[in-house]
Amino acid sequence: MEPTKPAGRHAVPLIQDGIDRPYLLQVPPTAGTAESRLPLVLELHGRGIGAETFDRMTGFGALAGEEGFVLALPSAVGEIWNDGREAAPKGRRPDDVGYLTAVIDDATARLPIDPGRIYVVGMSNGATMAGRLACELAERIAAVAQVAGTAAAAVAATCHPARPVPILNIHGSADDYAPYEGGVRHSLRGRVVLRHAAGPSIGVDDWARFWIAANGALEGPVLSALPPDITIRTWHGPTPSADVAFYRVEGAGHTWPGSRFTLPALLFGRTSRTFDATRVSWDFLARHSR
Repeated sequence: MEPTKPAGRHAVPLIQDGIDRPYLLQVPPTAGTAESRLPLVLELHGRGIGAETFDRMTGFGALAGEEGFVLALPSAVGEIWNDGREAAPKGRRPDDVGYLTAVIDDATARLPIDPGRIYVVGMSNGATMAGRLACELAERIAAVAQVAGTAAAAVAATCHPARPVPILNIHGSADDYAPYEGGVRHSLRGRVVLRHAAGPSIGVDDWARFWIAANGALEGPVLSALPPDITIRTWHGPTPSADVAFYRVEGAGHTWPGSRFTLPALLFGRTSRTFDATRVSWDFLARHSR
């Protein structure tokens, strides 16, 4: 199949559930010459930040060109994903699982996408949306990477993935917006910056235990560290589909480690420079196929 879009980033029209919901599709230079089908990564922005601004923060767009994967940048209605915590105002809770499924279908129809290498990465509200997709769209997703988010407690309580989903989670221990122990944001700055209250999220350790069981991971945890602030726990099983990897970033806030843009520490907490969350996320995702 020849790509219907040339290399570069394109605005793609999409109507989903009667709503005009375009998205951005970045095509790598290798798309027209690749002998095999290409991976697709859905990059889910955080709450209150646009898709392109978030991509500049992570650098996934630049990495996609280097590594030769297709990048889709969907946009939430009002920049708030319906991740199961009911953070959006009433009357504005769209079917985002349906929308992101439509993005996958549309990108696959336009480009030679490998259906076994469809990945999701997100931060904050985008991370909890990725957690919801892992639960509800496991038959389409090969692996998930989350930064500063787990899943809505209500979603986790009813989560029955159709198949194992390898999952990477990167989380700051001092995150005021998505507390490491779960629940709702608990600081003054968290309440001031995000004015609409969101429901509780599952804690990081409980989320790890869920996926260890759901994926059938048998080995681990294997402990490793990246001094001075990173502790890594990994679990494995009989196949790579069982992989679970959780990074604890000691003392870090609601931030993207290694980001080229430093968020104000007064509002979001410390950003770790020990590693690049973008590279770590892609390296994890790329090791897995469905």
